[in-house]
Amino acid sequence: MKTRYDILISVLIEHKHFSDRFFDAFELKPDKKTKTSIQRFGLLEKKIRNTWFLLYQSVGPRKTNVDALMHKEFTFILDIKDNGFEQYTSSSVIPQPNAIQFFAATIDNQFFSSPRFIENTIFDYTIQHTERPVNIKLKKLKGEVLKDTSIIEPTIKTYTFDLTTTGEQAYDISENTLPFTDEKKREIFVHEGYFNDPFYGMLYFQVFQADENTNRYKLVFEKK
Repeated sequence: MKTRYDILISVLIEHKHFSDRFFDAFELKPDKKTKTSIQRFGLLEKKIRNTWFLLYQSVGPRKTNVDALMHKEFTFILDIKDNGFEQYTSSSVIPQPNAIQFFAATIDNQFFSSPRFIENTIFDYTIQHTERPVNIKLKKLKGEVLKDTSIIEPTIKTYTFDLTTTGEQAYDISENTLPFTDEKKREIFVHEGYFNDPFYGMLYFQVFQADENTNRYKLVFEKK
């Protein structure tokens, strides 16, 4: 049977440190949830030089179409394979210890970049405010509120989050005192395997309404 694959998502990665911007010292690997989705929809990952593709089968036994994949979410580990990367790359995209760089793809084919601290699915959050009562809110990256609680007792300095149900993904923690003073935030990414095998960052995608330019991304690293 004839089989054909078309592009669902593509990412071209460049680095301004090099005169031709060519940079292929990277690997993209699906996280647990994305790996399951790839198998479910019969998708195919492919890297050609410094461009990475996520392909769908438009002809063949696992045939699907972009409409069926609309708004589906995919998250990939971005692993940099060059040990000298930090030496020639802007410090603005070099993660702190126990943190990753998180790149969220936006509807205008750009990436929103931010550092996120790594946590396990069960972790103790250190409360930043000393005043009480303090309100703590946990949200998913897309804004869904998972936890909204108030701490009154001044001796409580930490709060335990259990995210085994919602699992590995990006979360935002915010806290403020009541009545409201200044809000403090902490951006995290839950990933169970990171501390055994650290990596550089994550790329997050949502499939948008397709035309010839949609879901085609370019990630350009600035030089130091």
